[in-house]
Amino acid sequence: MEIRITDTITEIGRDSWNSCFRGELEDYDYFLSIEESGIKNFRWFYIAAMEEGQAIAVCPGFFTDYDLATTLPDNLKKFGASLKKLLPGMMTLRLACLGSPCTETCSLGISPTVADDRKSLVLERMVMTFENYARDKKIRLLAFKDIPENQKKIWEMAPECTRYKRVPGMAGAALNIKFSSVEEYISSLSAGTRKDMRRKLKMMNKITVERRENINDIMDEVMAMYLETKARAEFQFEELTPEYFSGVLKNMPGRALCNIYYAEGKLAAVNLILTNGKTLLDKFFCMYGEIGRKYNLYFLSWFYNLQYCLEKNLKIYQSGQAGYDNKLRLQSRLEANYIYFRHTRPLVNSLLRLAAPLLSF
Repeated sequence: MEIRITDTITEIGRDSWNSCFRGELEDYDYFLSIEESGIKNFRWFYIAAMEEGQAIAVCPGFFTDYDLATTLPDNLKKFGASLKKLLPGMMTLRLACLGSPCTETCSLGISPTVADDRKSLVLERMVMTFENYARDKKIRLLAFKDIPENQKKIWEMAPECTRYKRVPGMAGAALNIKFSSVEEYISSLSAGTRKDMRRKLKMMNKITVERRENINDIMDEVMAMYLETKARAEFQFEELTPEYFSGVLKNMPGRALCNIYYAEGKLAAVNLILTNGKTLLDKFFCMYGEIGRKYNLYFLSWFYNLQYCLEKNLKIYQSGQAGYDNKLRLQSRLEANYIYFRHTRPLVNSLLRLAAPLLSF
């Protein structure tokens, strides 16, 4: 077994990468779109375990400067900003991380040819190579971002991973499509939620929705909406670019599209979604806050996406991280993710372990 690290996914190749991710929504073409998007302050890399010239396991990774102050909760942000002025070197750390800031989970792909009892051994070799790679670049903060519950055992059985501290990450949310109509779904909600959703849905006849696979002509306004939406978010890590949105739509024809919402004759919201014949992933929903709230656009987009799932016979509506209160009201289940980290300096590692409950990637 040979472990390779490359700074472009093209050196691994579409077929080789996707053979480790059967049916994955965020596949080779999605990662290529991220790589080509020019997101600032991130450098991408990819690690692959190879046997006889074929990839048997692959994982993305990235380097960035991790500002601890930006991921503190709102009630501690002022304290974090003050501490950053006093100790700038302690609050911004070089980070090497397996995973991606642009995916729902840490995308560890393992070929079905790898037996279950070998998976942790393969991962162990990949993690050791990752650590050596980070050490060569003098990066001391190491992490695995958003390990899903169904892969946690593989990571924790790899001996090298036992040196990492595990903390809860941001959970994903998903809804099983077990109903045959939107009305049947609404009828299954609690009485209060059912009444609230029916009231909100009355706005649907005042909204125009357009499905598109190219948004280049409205990209400036899309980015204005995205930046306004990002400013309202509790945690901010990466900042997407126009090239991200156009690249995903270009590289994933038939599997990526945007729903464009118009209200009062004006562009009001944009929803980027991915599909694979089984699942709809609500990747990004961006809206102008004032008009979006007036017309209940978040909720209208939810039901519009459910209708699309029914039309295409999709079985899962995956709505991503954050906004959990509404998603739970609407019968989504939460899917746990975990973050693992360690710092190679024992004192800093101990301090970060103590502060871990206050931080989020």
